[in-house]
Amino acid sequence: MSDPTPAGISLRPAAAADERAIRAIIRGEGLNPLSLHWQNFLLAEDSQRKIVGIGAVKQHADGSRELASIAVLPEWRGRGVASAVINALLSRESRPLYLTCRDTMTGFYERFGFREIGVGEMTPYFRRLFRILGIVIRAIHAGRKPVVMKREAR
Repeated sequence: MSDPTPAGISLRPAAAADERAIRAIIRGEGLNPLSLHWQNFLLAEDSQRKIVGIGAVKQHADGSRELASIAVLPEWRGRGVASAVINALLSRESRPLYLTCRDTMTGFYERFGFREIGVGEMTPYFRRLFRILGIVIRAIHAGRKPVVMKREAR
């Protein structure tokens, strides 16, 4: 699971000046735009210092922590950028982490130790989110369903 950072890519914590670019990537990918705080983000940049990938860990009011907002620009997909961002974020976490994704993405996140969980294992935040996402995703993407996954503490 220790994929190296792809050639020509460097990782760094976000700065206040990156907030606009982070929000643009989130909007462009159709990800949840709520509770975005640049301080939570790790960025992947190319050799020209262009942001090509992002990821964050969010803290929720119920105490749960979420791997969130993982996105890579289309021209950089398939090169290990997302894996590098995820591995770097996971290396900083010692508590359980959750994430939400479409059912088509579970195999990708299983590579990092996440497993799909049922409603009974979800924290209050994720139970509420799961109900809301289920309605939205089923309305927009017929036959798709949201998934909540968990990675145990290391």
